[in-house]
Amino acid sequence: ALDHSTRALDFYRTLDQQVWEAEALNEVGWCAARLGDYDTGRTHCRAALPLHQHHNYPEGEAATLGNLGYIEHHTGHHRRAIRYYQQALTLFRNIDHTHQMAITLERLGHPHTALGHHTQAHAVWREALQLYHEQGRDNDAERVQRQLDTLDHRPRRGESGTSPRSRWTGPASR
Repeated sequence: ALDHSTRALDFYRTLDQQVWEAEALNEVGWCAARLGDYDTGRTHCRAALPLHQHHNYPEGEAATLGNLGYIEHHTGHHRRAIRYYQQALTLFRNIDHTHQMAITLERLGHPHTALGHHTQAHAVWREALQLYHEQGRDNDAERVQRQLDTLDHRPRRGESGTSPRSRWTGPASR
């Protein structure tokens, strides 16, 4: 997919088709990120964003913002990831793209969880779950339900008078 996206990018640049170039840039960025090459992914997605904005293509802009959120989350920049995901979600809501709204909401829960924002993660995952059910996306709904179940069973700070260290069940405590 990365090879095909890169060839498409070269092709659209040759034809001076900026809207399609932006789509290809975003696709190269997504494929690179999925392969763990986050720097290449970030560079390509950042290059796509102003082209989408210049050509007033909110769906492409939202997809690119979502991909940047994915990249930032997977590189440990959770607050930036949340900002990107929220911007993407706003655009998807504005164009009523509920399919992508559900995906973005699900992904938004992960950096919230990483930062300990369990209430926010729960809220976005509940909304994603509802959309997945409405769309008949049963496998996606089951995955989000498992995430919610895991979140709901996490010990909260100060529960049962235990310290976070005493709840650790990793290899060092066995």
